[in-house]
Amino acid sequence: MPAALILAFAQLWDAPIRRVLLRALFLTLMLFGVLAWGIFAGVSMVETAGWPGWLQRFWAAGAGSAAAFILSMLLTWLGFTSIATAVMAMWQDDIIIAVEQRYYPNAKGHALGLGVELAMGGRAAMRVALINLLLLPAYLLLLVTAVGPLFLFIIANGWALGREYLEAVAARHVPLGESRAWPGLHKWDSWGIGLATALLFAVPVLNLVAPAVGPMMATHLFHREREAERAAQVKKAE
Repeated sequence: MPAALILAFAQLWDAPIRRVLLRALFLTLMLFGVLAWGIFAGVSMVETAGWPGWLQRFWAAGAGSAAAFILSMLLTWLGFTSIATAVMAMWQDDIIIAVEQRYYPNAKGHALGLGVELAMGGRAAMRVALINLLLLPAYLLLLVTAVGPLFLFIIANGWALGREYLEAVAARHVPLGESRAWPGLHKWDSWGIGLATALLFAVPVLNLVAPAVGPMMATHLFHREREAERAAQVKKAE
């Protein structure tokens, strides 16, 4: 696992990876910019007529803007993982191919196609979004512990992300049914990828590269596990 993480970071600035990462980051940040604009616009349209005078003055003095800012930050924190995952799905195959061409040139996979990539990425994004939405009350309750929300975020998102990344790589090399079963058959790899990626998502700045690092780690672990399984089969046959 540490080796896969190191190799992923070492390749981040290769031209194919860098191009995909910059495109995905631009689109992701643009989407969050639109979201923030929508929140501020919506808050500015709040009708305060009928509110107590002191509350109207408090709202007009900056409470409304503060509420919009806090809501924007909260939705950005909770939604960044799912939105970034969905956006990266459009180019995830390019990420996997770049890793395979550099480190596993003899492992020729088949292209998934944009439709399959979006379906898999969309499923992962919805799963992550749903998990974080359901856990929102727990996040709020754990705020008193300071680090509680962070640990819960890493564990919950790690489960969802690792499974999806590993399945995306496997789908390029094995039949569909087998690719869906691959994460379950390699639980430690799935959890390791997911927890490492979720931790990156939780750290400012590193969260910007997390959507690329996850699939890159999954590619390394998939091929190393596959090579180990083949070697074991050859040894058994002898």
